[in-house]
Order: sequence, then C-alpha cells, then structure tokens
Amino acid sequence: MSHTCTDSNCKKFFVVIPQELRFYEEKGLPLPMLCPSCRHAQRMALRSERQLYRRKCDLTGKDILSVYPPKAPYKVYSPEVFWDNVC
Repeated sequence: MSHTCTDSNCKKFFVVIPQELRFYEEKGLPLPMLCPSCRHAQRMALRSERQLYRRKCDLTGKDILSVYPPKAPYKVYSPEVFWDNVC
C-alpha cells in the first residue's frame, strides 16, 4: 500500500507492507501519515537531551565524559575500569 508523506518538507512516497498493515489493524491504530525517516526524526525530537561533562575517572584519574557533573556525589569510572570490574 503506497502513501505520500504528509510532512510539508518531505512528500516522499513510502510503502506500508502487509505485516505493518496487519499490526496497525490488530492494534486499532491509524495508518502512518509520515514516512519512516520522518517518523524517526519525530521520535528523536521527543527524546530528552543529555548533558555530558568532562571529569576524571575516580579510580585511574583518566579524563572521561560522564552524564554526572564533577561535583556530583557519585563515583564515576571509565568504561574500561567499569567493565573490567563487572565481568
């Protein structure tokens, strides 16, 4: 089943395959109006942004990026140190 994306900047043709059509019908959902690329972009726009901070690994002192700021009260380790101790 062929559709045209309703995004004003896109207007691409896309196909809804039989498996997708069955899924939408089973769930009682309307058929998508946006092409897969526009749907993906829309989902990504709804995600929470994360702030990354430069800080030191609490074990090795190596510079790393972390979602925790340097003044956070948590111990933060580099990925190598973390996985060496988990496995």
